[in-house]
Amino acid sequence: MVARPGGRSAHLLGAVVFFLSVPAMADDAPFNWTGFYAGVHLGGLADLSEVSDPLGRSLFGNPIHASGAFGGAQAGYTYQSGIVVYGLDADVSFPRVEGTGTCSALSGSFVNANCVTDIDAFGTLAARLGLALGASGRTVIYGKAGAAWYAGGLDQATNDMTEGAAGNTFTVRSDDRSRWGWTLGFGADYALSRSWFLNAEYGYAKFGNRSVGLLPSAVLDSTGAVVETIPGRRGQISNDLHTFKLGLNYRFGSSSGQGDEAAPVPQFGDPTPANHGYGLEIGARYWYSWGRHKYDLGLLKNEPASRHALVSRLTYDDVTASTGEVTGRLTTPWNVFAAGFIGGGSITGGHMNDEDYNIPGDTVASIPYSNTLSPKLSGDIPAYGTIDVGYDWWRAPGHRLGAYVGYNYYRETMGALGVIQIANQLGPVGADVGGGLPPIGHPIIAQEATWQSLRLGATGAFQLTPRFTLSADVAFLPYVSVDAEDRHYFGNTPEIASINPLRGHGYGTQMEAMLVYAMTDRLNVGVGARYWSMWTKDGHMQRIYDAGGPVLPIRQHLKIETERVGVFGQVSYRFGD
Repeated sequence: MVARPGGRSAHLLGAVVFFLSVPAMADDAPFNWTGFYAGVHLGGLADLSEVSDPLGRSLFGNPIHASGAFGGAQAGYTYQSGIVVYGLDADVSFPRVEGTGTCSALSGSFVNANCVTDIDAFGTLAARLGLALGASGRTVIYGKAGAAWYAGGLDQATNDMTEGAAGNTFTVRSDDRSRWGWTLGFGADYALSRSWFLNAEYGYAKFGNRSVGLLPSAVLDSTGAVVETIPGRRGQISNDLHTFKLGLNYRFGSSSGQGDEAAPVPQFGDPTPANHGYGLEIGARYWYSWGRHKYDLGLLKNEPASRHALVSRLTYDDVTASTGEVTGRLTTPWNVFAAGFIGGGSITGGHMNDEDYNIPGDTVASIPYSNTLSPKLSGDIPAYGTIDVGYDWWRAPGHRLGAYVGYNYYRETMGALGVIQIANQLGPVGADVGGGLPPIGHPIIAQEATWQSLRLGATGAFQLTPRFTLSADVAFLPYVSVDAEDRHYFGNTPEIASINPLRGHGYGTQMEAMLVYAMTDRLNVGVGARYWSMWTKDGHMQRIYDAGGPVLPIRQHLKIETERVGVFGQVSYRFGD
């Protein structure tokens, strides 16, 4: 897998900051959207990939989730006729993203593989059609459709802790999976001046099936002996891509023959309190969300085997939660602002799958693949919060745009109750070795994780109508650390079987958009959506306790990730200017 430059998204954010030092346009100045434009953007994505095997359907693993952040550039041309604005737009983005999932889990006797999806670049070429809103026409709501492309890869590694010692094949493979597809999207543009405009956009891209090579494998019996060898073969991969981005564009020329005009609003760098004073907005928010938490446990770090080959994977999925927040935003006469929120709540639902791969048995059997389902989750999101400090490069009645640096804290705790074997009935709690456990009593596995992140982002808001305002916030997390612990128990009792600390650092993205309605000049209500994703690029697990007493700590490869998306409602009140 090709490593990416660590500072690419940060450089793009710096370019946004550099270009934001121009005056604003008078609120009542008419605007014409005809002309060429170019700009930069920052955003987040979720990629869902399906890998199919011609030998049969995988018991588990599809779709493979990959989430991440991206930065890029765009260019296009629009033409305005009356209130109709149409044109062509092209963009290219460079993400930091990686997703993992089980491939070819055809049965509990089949040696499967860990698949790792990766995107190096993606882009679109699309036609746009929209309407200019308001008396001055400085807001455009649009839809788009066209072609999409991406360049990426699929890495595979056989999940076998014996590294082929039992006679089955241990292999790795990398394939290119670049291709074209189609895209649909919608968004909004807002003219900050005659030459500069802000853009917020959601996009969906669909890519059809592409042939990909799958690893050779084997079918094992209960002793671990190979009863059938499976040669390499051609499978299929397809993927769906969801993106959200916040962009800044420069429009070349002016059909009115005029340049940017001075306006009776604060100018860049103007600290005069007469233009705007201190302001404080306090709010309360309810966030309903759903998501997943996963960790991939690999082989020992000092072994030569691929870091993608796994021993075990825990996937907490469909994890619903209800949380409440207190929010605040402080503005100053010098365009400096501070914003943030604190919150917490409960996990209300979900399930967990515990996969184990080709682990030799002791006295009973060798288990090529085990997958136990815990149908019930309990837990909390006891605390989370963000604090950002930034600068509004544009701030005027009706719009603002700024950049910031911040910190995010997020803690989650989960317990999996009950267990059912769904892959190999000779595996843990299988029908042939005692059967499952009901989802009562104590969790069989408990997980807690504390995530801490550095945020670099852009935030903007603009009026769609005199009472409706659209706001958007996109942050790239250039440094994420996680401190977690996994505890296994004997059945549904509190007796500890093992204690496993988990550590790692990596990257992430956090973004949200909100539509706000001004009930009065100070009281606002809003609805919005939020997406968070954090994952480690380098991590390890150390088992410090096994049943019967402490053990010698060993370091195993680890990839741990968390993902949360949801909708929220907010009520806020503004004090001061």
